[in-house]
Amino acid sequence: MVYEVNNLLALAPALMKTSRLLLEKRDLKSIFEELGMNPARPIREQKPNPLPDRKALDDIVFNILGLTEDERTEVYWAVCDLVKNRLEKARSV
Repeated sequence: MVYEVNNLLALAPALMKTSRLLLEKRDLKSIFEELGMNPARPIREQKPNPLPDRKALDDIVFNILGLTEDERTEVYWAVCDLVKNRLEKARSV
């Protein structure tokens, strides 16, 4: 319903400064490549190392949300864990 959409939170475009990195076009990679993680190793034993343009975009959002470095790492771990688990589940079917 329209009234429900009015209650949704969204980032204000004015808060997101445009960076040259964000305007460059490139092929998307797997989430593991984007975040510099190896899915064959335990995710939480790795330190995320996102690609520079990915990090620039993520930092904009993380800064707006006020996330600490530890919280940012937790987000990266959680996303990689989720994708890894979904891929494993898909292979088992």
